[in-house]
This record gives sequence, structure tokens and C-alpha cells, in this order.
Amino acid sequence: MKLTIIAPFPELKDGIPRVAEELLKRIARSNQIDAISVVARRGMDFISPSLLASQKVSLFTIARFLTPQTMVKLIKLYKESDVVLFLAPPWDVLDPLEALYFFLLLIKYGFLPRSKWVQLVHDFIPYIFVEDGTQGRRTIKLLNTFQKHFSNVPERYIAVSQSTKKDAIRFWGLQADRVTVIYNGPFVAPKAPREDFGSKQILIVSDISPRKNHIRLIRAFERAQELSQSRLELVVAGQTRTVIPELEHMLRDVSRRRENVRITMMGYVSDSEVLSLYAKADVFVYPSLYEGFGLPVLEAMACGCPVITSNVSSLPEVVGDAALLVDPYNVEALAQAMLTVLEDDELKKEMSKRGITQAQKFSWDKAAAEFLAVCTDVANKEDIPRLEGRVSPPSTPAK
Repeated sequence: MKLTIIAPFPELKDGIPRVAEELLKRIARSNQIDAISVVARRGMDFISPSLLASQKVSLFTIARFLTPQTMVKLIKLYKESDVVLFLAPPWDVLDPLEALYFFLLLIKYGFLPRSKWVQLVHDFIPYIFVEDGTQGRRTIKLLNTFQKHFSNVPERYIAVSQSTKKDAIRFWGLQADRVTVIYNGPFVAPKAPREDFGSKQILIVSDISPRKNHIRLIRAFERAQELSQSRLELVVAGQTRTVIPELEHMLRDVSRRRENVRITMMGYVSDSEVLSLYAKADVFVYPSLYEGFGLPVLEAMACGCPVITSNVSSLPEVVGDAALLVDPYNVEALAQAMLTVLEDDELKKEMSKRGITQAQKFSWDKAAAEFLAVCTDVANKEDIPRLEGRVSPPSTPAK
């Protein structure tokens, strides 16, 4: 099978680019794959040398804005591929203006084979939290254009959770049997359960943006400190994605009003630093208002750190019965959940064990095998007007 992969590969990789590399690394090892062409933007994408070391993997370099000559080459690549796998929204890689639309129209109206396209969907954040990021409104326009004119073009969609699949049906009107759920794996190999606790640290690892719910977390932490006999510390790791004035005012007010309230804002932290934080914290708290998947809670569980997270979107799927679930809008409930875990060492040890067990249900090897199964199904279809293909129900790892 000849596969073309389209995704952003910036030099500093997190989120979608990191998911793409983990999948690419494992897909390239499969005996089912004869060749992989990775579409890379000149001067913008940086593919890890270890991936390019594989004789199966080659680069197809394009300019950010497609020229007619490059478009002809891209069309040729599309026609020669058995499957084209978009691991990100198309406009994250291709020019979201005339060139991309022309390419989509060629597929839509049958000038190019319709059955080659598999589209990965990570989340629908722009629809639910417009204020999350400076590109929110622009992205919504692109999403709406895609939904209105091109959502029937991909032969198959892959969603990273049942929650995201439901959102795809809700916002794009996709039929359920066109969407397969394939869960991400952790970026950290599951470790042994932890026995050492007592730091009284509460940790969150997350970019700062409105949907991550830092304001309610800080209010809950203040409340927990009021009720606790111990000196607690809230450690906030992650860079600011969206400036939240209310959050900045709150941090200043807290430091003035309560000298004994310790809040450490770490900003961006490296992978090794994150692992050290997971290893030290008594509890990881992730009260996000919406996630497409929720990699931080999976990483925390893999490291044996007890987890408290929201009872919304995809997060209950990821944590199963290994975490405490709370209403992310209820500050008092969040504070009480923190105290419940912080004050019970046996509970922390039990949650650590459960977290490790839960994390072991997810892996990139499993995800890559399931991606290949979908790609094989698509590659074996004839180029005829798209029929609603059968999709095996995903095995839900957490119920």
C-alpha cells in the first residue's frame, strides 16, 4: 500500500504534530506499507531524522502557497497513492484559499478518485470555545466552508474519542458509520505504581486558555487551602495561549490577600521537567471544560499520579474508573475532591495503581494498527461514488 501523509510538522512539536509523528513512526514499520510520502512545507516543516531513516519514507516538499506546477505534482501524488491520510485539518498544511479549494473540487466532482481520502478529526474547539485562541473565528469560517461543501469528500473519518465522533455528527452532520473512533496513545510509557506521596502539590499541565478553566481551579485551590491543616501548593505548568485578564488580576489578588496560598506559575516546561512534576505531585487536576481527547490526563495516569478531572466531553472515556470526576463548573466540588485525595494516602496509592492499569489500555502501536485497518479498507474500495462503508465499532477502553 502506498500512503501519503499530510500534517503540520513544526520544529517544536506538541499536540497534533506529535500525534502525527508517533503514528507515522509505527505505520512505517508495517509490512502492509510499501511507501509513504510525507507532504512537507518548505522552510516550515521539520521531520525527525529517525523517521526519514526508513527507506519507505520520502519527503514531498511544497511551498506554503501552492503554485500551478506544485499543484500538478500534488495531483499526481494523490492519484498514485492508495490512501491520502490527513492527520490535521487540510488548511493547517495547504493554502486555505484558491489552491486548496481547487484541489477539493477536483475530488468532489470526480476528476480525482474520491475514495482515497481519510481525515483525522481531533476536536471541535472553535465551535464550542470561539475565544480559545486568536484564530478562532477564521477557523470557524474554514470549518463551515468544509462542512457545507466538502464534508462528503473524505471516504472515511477517524475521531480520537467517542465524544469527538458525536461532535462530528452534531456539527458536520456526518453519518455515524463514516466515523471510526481510534484513541491516541500516551507519550509516556506506563510506569510502576507510586508509593511515595506527601508533597502536598496539586499539579496542572496545560496551556493557559479559557476552556482550561484555570480561574475556577485557583478558586477551588483557595477553598481547599482554607479547609486544610496542611500547607498546599498549586503548580501551574504551561505557556499562555490566550491572555486572560481576569486570571492575571486573580493571581495578584490572591498573593495580596493570602500569604499562605502558594501558587507557582512555571510557564513552558520541557518533557523531562513534566515527568519530574508528575513524579512529585500528590494529585493531578485537570478541570477542562472541553477536550477532544485529553492527553495530559493519560500522561499523568501513565506516571502513576492520581487524577481529578472533568466529567464532560472525552475525559470520562480516557480515565475510566481510575480518576475522580467532578463538575468543572462547581468550585466547591473541585475543592472537596482535592482534599479527598490529598488527605488519604491509601486512596492515592489505589488511584496510582488504577491509573497505570487504565493507561496501559492505550498505545500508539494499537492506534497505528487500527489506522492501517481503516486505510486498507479504503484502499480496497473501487473508485465509485462513495458508499457508506461498514465501520467496526471501536473497543471502548474505559467503561
